[in-house]
Amino acid sequence: MAPYYQKGIIMQSTPLIDLLSFGNTIVDMEYHVSDDTLQLLGIDKGSMTLIDKDRRDELYQSLGDPVHLCSGGSVANSLFVSKQFGLNVHHFGAIGTDNLSQFIVEDYHSNGIQESFDHNTWDGDTGCCLVLITPDGERTMLTYLGVSNQFKDISAIKPLISSSSHVFIEGYLVSDDACYEAIISELIPFAKSTPAKLILTLSDAGLISFFSERFHHILNLGMDVVFCNRQEAATISGASSMNDIQAFFSPLSDETIVTDGDNGAHILINDSLITSPTTPIDPVDTTGAGDAFAGTYIAKRHQQASIEESANHANRASGIVISNLGARPLALIHYLSTSTPPR
Repeated sequence: MAPYYQKGIIMQSTPLIDLLSFGNTIVDMEYHVSDDTLQLLGIDKGSMTLIDKDRRDELYQSLGDPVHLCSGGSVANSLFVSKQFGLNVHHFGAIGTDNLSQFIVEDYHSNGIQESFDHNTWDGDTGCCLVLITPDGERTMLTYLGVSNQFKDISAIKPLISSSSHVFIEGYLVSDDACYEAIISELIPFAKSTPAKLILTLSDAGLISFFSERFHHILNLGMDVVFCNRQEAATISGASSMNDIQAFFSPLSDETIVTDGDNGAHILINDSLITSPTTPIDPVDTTGAGDAFAGTYIAKRHQQASIEESANHANRASGIVISNLGARPLALIHYLSTSTPPR
């Protein structure tokens, strides 16, 4: 297979969507709390935990009003970043009928992000992540998925795929039976019948361990691009060296990007391995760093930037997220606005 950016450039019609995402739709709800509050609530500091509706309601009552709301979700964060670089983007996600859904729709519209919530609005709760920030800046996250992984009519995404240059699938959805079945039986086979490039993010090493067979199945269907970090790459491949990781991904993905902390990022294309170095940073909050990297890299490659230039921009964007609180800090938005080429 040829590298994804060389495939399908000449099409019968110009795609209307540069990047289409398929993933969870979440609202990050930030609270400033003390260490004593975490102990009283029985929450392990720095943890990331899935919670149910009852636990969410208990925390709502205990914590009061959040200090800040921000749209979130892994591929949705990447989509937001790509939009700042001038790409035409569209998110296929699910929301409920609560107040958070109103916030999301207004936020997407204010940022010029197209969405398909009319096809996927449920009589239920929009997904949310309660982000508890202690005075030392550490974040403890409790995620209630609500209806975010429920899709009423997956066939509604097919016309969007036909109009897209790239389709970005969120690995977190693999944990849901219906989403997984839709991905392998409908979304991927249909996308492969179009010129759209398929992009997958592996999302989480623990998730890969638990759903290893599902991730292997998806990868064996063939991806144009895969994003992962070093731990996720090692978990899915069972390999520790970059050479062995590359040997694993080579027949499965045209272009694999492995972020590697202070070691930068490794881009694997066939027999080539390109490493983009980065400047070591004392992390404040790593949440969303990989999302920002992917959104930046996709945007720059779509705009025909070289691998090196794309990875350098992506490393900078990721570093800004790591140096600040939140997945979409103001510092990142400022960087993206000053780095956006004219269209």
